[in-house]
Amino acid sequence: SQTLPLQKNGYDCGIWVLATIAAVLRGHNATGLKDADMPAFRHYLRALVMSIPV
Repeated sequence: SQTLPLQKNGYDCGIWVLATIAAVLRGHNATGLKDADMPAFRHYLRALVMSIPV
């Protein structure tokens, strides 16, 4: 049994959920996620959303 990392603030819960889902779907180990990874993942999600044609 592996323990998933936990967020250490009160505002990144959605980003953590999405980062965990993305890691699992890509076949990566979600236990390696860190608080320090969340700003980059947030920027990745923003770029992804902004690339959607409207």
